[in-house]
Amino acid sequence: MSESVDIKDRESLKAWLEDQPREVSVWIAFRAAARVLPLWWDAVLREEWARDLDVTALPVLRITLISVVAATAAQFRYSQTAYAAREAIYREITTASHGMRKRPSVEIMGLDSAISTVAAVAEVTYTEATAISGAASATETSTEVVEYASAVWTSVRADVEQVALHGIPDAFPLWTDGTWLFSAQWQAIKWQVANSEGSEDWHFWIEWYESLLAGRPMLGDAGRTWEMLEQIALIDPATWDRGPEVVNPVIREIWELHRLRAEVSALQAEKAAFLAARASEAQRGHNQPPEGLVDDAPEVARQITIIWDGLDEAREELERDAPDKGRLRAIAERMLAALNAVVAYCGKVADKTVTSAAEAAGKLAGRAAVVAAIDQVANNGRLMQFAKDLLAFGGG
Repeated sequence: MSESVDIKDRESLKAWLEDQPREVSVWIAFRAAARVLPLWWDAVLREEWARDLDVTALPVLRITLISVVAATAAQFRYSQTAYAAREAIYREITTASHGMRKRPSVEIMGLDSAISTVAAVAEVTYTEATAISGAASATETSTEVVEYASAVWTSVRADVEQVALHGIPDAFPLWTDGTWLFSAQWQAIKWQVANSEGSEDWHFWIEWYESLLAGRPMLGDAGRTWEMLEQIALIDPATWDRGPEVVNPVIREIWELHRLRAEVSALQAEKAAFLAARASEAQRGHNQPPEGLVDDAPEVARQITIIWDGLDEAREELERDAPDKGRLRAIAERMLAALNAVVAYCGKVADKTVTSAAEAAGKLAGRAAVVAAIDQVANNGRLMQFAKDLLAFGGG
């Protein structure tokens, strides 16, 4: 790292941020809050005071997600979304602080500092004037949570170097030196969520935080991921304020739609690559292209065509602003029926027969194409899972 970005403490970080765009301060602060987030989430899941006061992880998750979107989306500056999230987190902090003061025997485990970090992030996300000092404050208070602050500063310095060299990344591991300070709390959170009522509606948040830790786009594609996160951040504040029972199902539906869009795109690319490879093989052997399978096993070919056409239809419908769930359900039902028919066909044919049909010299090229297409469809677990997920999204 060059000397110009040698970050050692709050003051050196603040000095560096002076020359950076506001979005950099928001990003640095967001990551400081994300690192200590497991402390808060774990506490509100297991502490008696949190249950008594009906405190949840949602406001902290909300402001953290909105902060990362705000770091890359200029329209969040002074937005109603950020303002409402800030007010929500302050209400939660006030309630939690009151509850902890009334229970001095409770082991706080650094929650005071974690709360300060989140409060600083809420201010940074919304207010232009406090962006630089707030980002430095968020990082400083996050180090107070841990016994060995050097691990936090190592990751902060890695953040700074990343921005200095490449700008704000689409994804970057949360802990960059191999030291993950709150892994025990995170494992406890995942277990508690998985074994709680309504766990399906919290699954998005688990996957989102896992993607932050790993430094990967949540949907595999950065553009699709940012589109999804922005849509979630812009959910009506009134819906957010009604609590996890109301907003989490809304978030889950947005997530499922974007996951289906990403998956159908990947499956279409897989299909195109398969067909291109088969066509190339046929040309090299001076044989007929894969369409020759129609002459060899017309019913199986028809079912495979239904599956592949279903992918095209599903993608067209899923990309609409408001997909027709009835149509998606019908597409999924056709695809599942066709997939089951292909699988059933495979069950009637001995493995050695299928293999010999693919390998025997002198057989029609259509025979080999049949075998290859059946294998590509019947043994593709992603296709079957996509059809099931599409059916579930469509209400089936």
